[in-house]
Amino acid sequence: MKKFLFVSALLITAWSCSEDDFNGSTDDDPNPPDDNGVASVVLNEVAYLEGSVEIFNNGDVNVDLSGYFLCLGPGTYRRIGDLNAQGNTNLASGEYLVVEYNMPRAEGGIGLYRNNSDFTNPSTLADFVQWGAGGSARENVAVAAGEWTAGEYVPVLGIAANTIAFDGNGNAASDWDETGTPSLGAENVFTEPEVVESVILTEVAYLGNYIELYNNGNVSVDVSDYFLCLGPGTYRRISDLESEGNLDMAPGEFLSVSYDMPSATGGIGLYINNAGFGDAANIRSFVQWGAPGSPRENVAVEAGIWIEGEYVNVVGNADYSIAYDGDGFSASDWSETTTTTFGAPNTFTAPEVRSVVINEVEYLVDDQIELYNNGNQTVDLSTYWMCFGPGQYFRIGDDTMTTIISGSTNLAPGEFLVFTPATIAVPDDKGGLGLYADNSFGSAASIRSFVQWGAAGNARESVAVEAGIWNAGGYVPHVVVGSSIAYDGEGKTSDDWVEDETPSLGSAN
Repeated sequence: MKKFLFVSALLITAWSCSEDDFNGSTDDDPNPPDDNGVASVVLNEVAYLEGSVEIFNNGDVNVDLSGYFLCLGPGTYRRIGDLNAQGNTNLASGEYLVVEYNMPRAEGGIGLYRNNSDFTNPSTLADFVQWGAGGSARENVAVAAGEWTAGEYVPVLGIAANTIAFDGNGNAASDWDETGTPSLGAENVFTEPEVVESVILTEVAYLGNYIELYNNGNVSVDVSDYFLCLGPGTYRRISDLESEGNLDMAPGEFLSVSYDMPSATGGIGLYINNAGFGDAANIRSFVQWGAPGSPRENVAVEAGIWIEGEYVNVVGNADYSIAYDGDGFSASDWSETTTTTFGAPNTFTAPEVRSVVINEVEYLVDDQIELYNNGNQTVDLSTYWMCFGPGQYFRIGDDTMTTIISGSTNLAPGEFLVFTPATIAVPDDKGGLGLYADNSFGSAASIRSFVQWGAAGNARESVAVEAGIWNAGGYVPHVVVGSSIAYDGEGKTSDDWVEDETPSLGSAN
């Protein structure tokens, strides 16, 4: 049982003090004797990482706590009357007082003292609790006062949202327990704390060879033996990589590691070990960019941390990174940013994407071609060219070469431009059409979009393949009269084009 304090009727006129704790105070006892009751207060709940302490009056009379002190050890003592408080420091029987007290640590021992005459004197100690480890600075004082047992402590998980709470009876560590339901200022509630052990990928400089990890759980995680893997033969243990940050990652901490992955397409997995990179039980986080189908995509899909076929669109700039928004398991939860923030919360600044694609072609009847701006900035197409092959090219902005049907050559994001060649015919049975930023038709640096139908081997197919916007030998099958071929909006191969029996030139396919 907690010992009740019977307040002496004698006026205290002198104190003994330790050299490191004495501050010269000569305050009288704040709670003079009362013949009708017992004065007693106890530590009742401690938010050991958030910095709050709850005191409860379990006696029969009011206790003035303004002159009481809290102390973790030498130099840490604070007078309760000087602290921010929730409640009345003149604490009535059965009432609670919550005070702010700085103690952001997963190990410690706090003493509640009646005054500051001597923090090493057991007679001045009213109560004590110790958590995380034994041997805190005031443990021996509490043991001498009969308020604690040597070496005992309350086990804690180090979760900021949790507190340790007193069960109301006794002076042992077993009379305290960690709870996942803080109830500061009210009767204690005991629930099993929820442990979330989680480290995720949060930013990837896919051409800059840098990866950031983040602990989004509520307990520390040692990632020394975690692995990163792009695919067979690419796995690396994190502790073997150059890094910035702590390998034993506390909740909310970042770790940046150097990892070689110079590619605008890929998929990286974070694994808890190297027992099996094809085992969904071992993967913890995943992101894929540039294209689907990376070697570990299927593992991530099986683990429920990615969606098959999804990937983060990137422009292929070495100064950019892809960053996670903190929620979800799909490509839409990631985006490319021009503001890299390794070691800090992500900042999203979308890169400027200048992109126009061939979106639909009706080549059998009206010879209509549709372009679509799928970028995020307006593009002036007046100087762009279209080319079917040698001698079959025209400038979009030249009204002697091109007949505009709908839209503007100054094409805004999300808009369509529909036109037809004014002087040449679009090939009917088989053909290939390239969109160029200038009239360098043999240059992969100039071509922007390409489609081939009826057969492979168009004169500009090799240029498009070299530019990475078409698959060698790929073509869209010949369509029936009245149909068109239309782009599905994803990818850069013939598989991304389909026959459309109801052409939708000038609007979404």
